[in-house]
Amino acid sequence: MIQHLSRWLLIGLALFPLCDLSAQQQYPDKPITLVVPYAPGGPTDIFARVLAQELGNELGQAIIIANNAGAAGNIGTTLVARAPADGYTLLFGTAAIAVAPAVYKNLNYDAEKDLQPIALVGSCPAIVLTSANGPNSIGELITLVKSQPGKFNYATSGIGSPTHIVTEYFNQKANLDAFAIPYTGAGPAKQGVISNLHLYTFETASSALALIKSGKLKAIALASDRRSPILPNVPTIAEYGVQGVNGSTWNMIFAPAKTPKYIIEKLNHAINKSLINPAIVKRLNELAIDINASSTPNSAENYLKSETQRWKELVIYSKVKLD
Repeated sequence: MIQHLSRWLLIGLALFPLCDLSAQQQYPDKPITLVVPYAPGGPTDIFARVLAQELGNELGQAIIIANNAGAAGNIGTTLVARAPADGYTLLFGTAAIAVAPAVYKNLNYDAEKDLQPIALVGSCPAIVLTSANGPNSIGELITLVKSQPGKFNYATSGIGSPTHIVTEYFNQKANLDAFAIPYTGAGPAKQGVISNLHLYTFETASSALALIKSGKLKAIALASDRRSPILPNVPTIAEYGVQGVNGSTWNMIFAPAKTPKYIIEKLNHAINKSLINPAIVKRLNELAIDINASSTPNSAENYLKSETQRWKELVIYSKVKLD
C-alpha cells in the first residue's frame, strides 16, 4: 500500500513541472483589463491607450482599458489591489500612489503589500504655467508675488494631488505667500489660468503641451531635475536658485500582490518590448513622456519605495493636509 502511494506521489511530482510550464505557455488566454484610475482623455489615459495597443499585439490578447476614476486615483487602485492575482487585472498607476500614504489617513490598500510593480514605463516633468500675459519667467513670478503677499492665488487640479503638493513645496522654498484654488481636474485648473483668474499653476508637461504651443499658456519653468528635450528653452526652477522642487510624475504598471512570478516576468518583457517600437516612441515623445524601456520588477519596486519616501518628505515640508 505504501509503495503504491509512493509511486503515485512520484508521478504527480514529475508531472507538476509540466503543468506549471503549460500554464506559463498559455498565459494570457483571454483579454487583460488595464485599469486607469482617472477619467478618459487625460495624459495618463492617453499614455495607457497608446501602450495598451502595442502590448496587446505583443501578448496576442486584447488589452481593455477600464477607467475607474475618483479620490485622486485611489478608487481604481483599490479595485486592482483587491482583484484576483491571475494577471488579468492590471493597474496603470501614477506618482499619486507614492503620495497617497502621506496624505490620506485611511487608505483601502497598502501599495507595498497589496500591489506588485511590473514596470516603470515613463515619466513626465511638472511645469510652471502662466497665462499669455502673465510673468515671463519664474524670477518675475517670485518677485511679483513677494511684492504683494497674500494677494495672488494659484490653480491646482485637486487638494493633495502631486502637483498641488509640489506647488506648496515651491511656495515654501521660495518664501511665497499665495493660496490654492482647487479644481476637480487639470483641465479646469489650466482654463482658470488662461482666463487670468489665477496667476499660475503647476501641471504635467503632457497635459499642457498643446496649450503652450497654441500660445494660450506660457511655460516659464520646469519643476524637474533637468531640462526637457521637448521644451529645451524652458529652464528648471533650480536654475533660478530654488533647489529641490521636483514634481515630475511617472507611470508604473502594477498587478495584484501574489501574482505568479512567471506572469510578472512575461508582462515585464512584453511591456519593455512594446516601448521600443518606433511608432510608440514617436507618439509618447509627442506627449513629452520620457520613456523607460529597461525597467525590471525589482527596480520598479525599489523606485516606488524611494518615491514614497520622497513624497512623504515633500508633504511634511509643504504642510499639505486634507480635511
